[in-house]
Amino acid sequence: MKRVAVFIDGSNFYNGLRDNVGRMDVDFHQFGKTLAEKTGGELLRIYYYNAKVDPEFDPDNYEKQQRFITHLAHTQYLTLRLGKLVYYQVRGEDATRKHYAVEKGLDVKLAIDLVRLAVNRACEVAVIVSGDKDLAEVVEYGKEMGLEVVSAFFPRGLSEQLATKADRVIYFNEEMLNEIFIGNQQQDSE
Repeated sequence: MKRVAVFIDGSNFYNGLRDNVGRMDVDFHQFGKTLAEKTGGELLRIYYYNAKVDPEFDPDNYEKQQRFITHLAHTQYLTLRLGKLVYYQVRGEDATRKHYAVEKGLDVKLAIDLVRLAVNRACEVAVIVSGDKDLAEVVEYGKEMGLEVVSAFFPRGLSEQLATKADRVIYFNEEMLNEIFIGNQQQDSE
């Protein structure tokens, strides 16, 4: 059976869930297994990429993120990769907030993990959960390294560049999403 690695662009996936479903309580282990099954393989590992909130700039979201990170830490077969947020000051008289944040280093971390797995022949299939066009080049490289690279995302939100570079696309639909939310899936023996 083909070994499948799942790469989740955390903030991109979160925003997709918020905008398309309005629900974010994902069972990430079940999500990874579901994606692996849809590609005809077996889950090797899930890599989840997110940027760490600075408690000084955003104490409320920092506390929420810490609870979420704890949840991820207890998820089977999941490796958390944290980048950083760089905070910029908002300028202008009508600015309603003082700072905005930009993620740094996450696309590179994802690319390094995908390339490392390809070079080591640790998996045959890479599923990228993101709609971000910036990942199109890593898709190309993964394919050149012999991986089957699958893009998985919401129909609304998946960049054309990413969709056309992937070997195939899995579009999230209501039936699939219902399987991955906490409390919705059938109990399995794992």
